[in-house]
Amino acid sequence: MTDETAVLALLHAQMDAWAAGDGAAFAATFTPDADFVSVVGERIQGRTELATVMQEGFDGFMRGTRMAEPDTTTLRFPAPNIAVLVTVGDRPMPQGEPAPPDTRSVQTRVAVRHKGTWLFTTFQNTRISQFPQ
Repeated sequence: MTDETAVLALLHAQMDAWAAGDGAAFAATFTPDADFVSVVGERIQGRTELATVMQEGFDGFMRGTRMAEPDTTTLRFPAPNIAVLVTVGDRPMPQGEPAPPDTRSVQTRVAVRHKGTWLFTTFQNTRISQFPQ
């Protein structure tokens, strides 16, 4: 498996964990010391906290939602064991429901390879909006 294929497979593992409503599986795509910044600016530190917070969301307001396949993906490797993945996508919605057009965002993920395994170590989600006039 190429590095590109492995990092994209990690993204799809996140999407599968989200669809299953499995906070632990979602967090397992991250390093133990990961930093995660949500679309509302909430900073979550570490895999354990991320698993807890995501499970609370999956059991509550995110129940039944799915991450859509990103429309735009940029993947680059600035160093042999580091990958930067930038995606543009819609807000997770219940399957079959379209996302409102004003909920698109850009996600930046940094992945690291440790002992042959790729994991995300940083995630930042930013809503796309216009500057105030």
